[in-house]
Amino acid sequence: MPTKIFWIDVPSKGKIGIMPRPRGGDWLKSEITSFQNEGVDIMVSLLTFAETEELGLCEEASLCEHCGITFYSLPIPDRNAPESILKTKITLDLLNNLSKQGKNIAIHCRQGIGRSGLIAASVLVNQSISVSEAFRRIEAARGCTVPDTAEQKEWVSSFADFISTGNRMQLS
Repeated sequence: MPTKIFWIDVPSKGKIGIMPRPRGGDWLKSEITSFQNEGVDIMVSLLTFAETEELGLCEEASLCEHCGITFYSLPIPDRNAPESILKTKITLDLLNNLSKQGKNIAIHCRQGIGRSGLIAASVLVNQSISVSEAFRRIEAARGCTVPDTAEQKEWVSSFADFISTGNRMQLS
């Protein structure tokens, strides 16, 4: 059974989903093919390099590209938040724009709760959804409380404050 993508109710044309990491090793190719069949256009991995190796996912990027899925890596240590709002905002703006263009985005970390919830919530906040509503929508899709830590939730609130104070950059 392939890894399940939990699709979130979003206002953009494209879908946004969170998920646990794909099964690695011998299962990885069939996992990526199932994501392709489900309409995933963009795969975002939040795993660190050490986790990628440990979980047998070193070929994830190349297999995604082979299946026509654009792959992005935004490593965040487990149970943590990104170090820089400004640097992460560049990726969040990109994901927001791709979603508005109708691209379907799947975001994964190890379990599809903490880091994935944080990044998905931040994309929703970037689409003018409140922090509490973003987490409510993700929890409704995922079926559990997100994210894992208070630090992760606080990061999303800080990101919302950052963009609401006029520090918004426009990507063309």
